[in-house]
Amino acid sequence: LLQYLQSSLSDRDIPHRTKTRDEILEWAQLAIQRVKEKLKQVDSKISITFDSWTSEPGVPFLSVT
Repeated sequence: LLQYLQSSLSDRDIPHRTKTRDEILEWAQLAIQRVKEKLKQVDSKISITFDSWTSEPGVPFLSVT
């Protein structure tokens, strides 16, 4: 699709799905570490809730409060 939209792109210009996955996981780990460091500085208790649902057209949502 990308090559169709931009014919000047070659296969080497488009990262493989595993490279994209690995980068996302790496960013997630960095974000987790930053949150952990910030939470260590909090003197009070913290409550976190999650909620997930799917809209009628099938779009998934996740809420964190």
